[in-house]
Amino acid sequence: MPVRVVGLTRVIAIASGGATAYALREDGTVWAWGDNDEGQLGNGTTASSPLPVRIIGLSGVRAIAGGQEAGYALRRDGTIWAWGANDEGQLGNGTIVSSTVPVAVRNLTGVTAIAASSEGASGYALRGDGTAWAWGLNNTGQLGNGTDDTSLVPVQVNGTTGLVGVTAISADSFSGYALRQDGTVWAWGSNFFGQLGRGLTTPPYSLLPVRVSGIARAEAVAGGGFSGYTLVNTWDR
Repeated sequence: MPVRVVGLTRVIAIASGGATAYALREDGTVWAWGDNDEGQLGNGTTASSPLPVRIIGLSGVRAIAGGQEAGYALRRDGTIWAWGANDEGQLGNGTIVSSTVPVAVRNLTGVTAIAASSEGASGYALRGDGTAWAWGLNNTGQLGNGTDDTSLVPVQVNGTTGLVGVTAISADSFSGYALRQDGTVWAWGSNFFGQLGRGLTTPPYSLLPVRVSGIARAEAVAGGGFSGYTLVNTWDR
């Protein structure tokens, strides 16, 4: 049965990653509870907590996301901050050193939305100019930049195949998803279970964004464990 999370009010957004949960309050502070073995509670310790604790040094936050063992926050100034595990560079700060407090994701400004892989170790960002960016693990092309090389800092998701004018971004375990302004949906990364939406499971992954088949007039996009989802407007057809 549902139970109320203790001590949290005026919450405007929630997120989760692995065995850790996150909440964004309307005052711009971020709170977390649950597993903390990699510092994903962001409170300067590695002690897990059954009650919400405030993430240190974060204010003016407008959006949050949770990865497998890392948390992400988008501040109102357009910068991204991350904390927790960093063995694959998922904190985007140019190192592989985990952090129990938030650190700035490097070289990204003007960000309007963020996402994180649910089971992998990759972070994603959407900038105001409609470009998508990614960093961290890239073993199945989930950074979408044409390589399978892990990156410790953000790299732009390649737009040469048609990924321009992005308005929303999401991710599943090892794939990225983007919604374009024209209502089409694009995907890149792992395709072992057909999560690129091309009607086939071959090739097993794509290093570059490809258009999801049969989708037009989409209004939202999301990723699950090994699945992609979209909300399509059918009223005007």
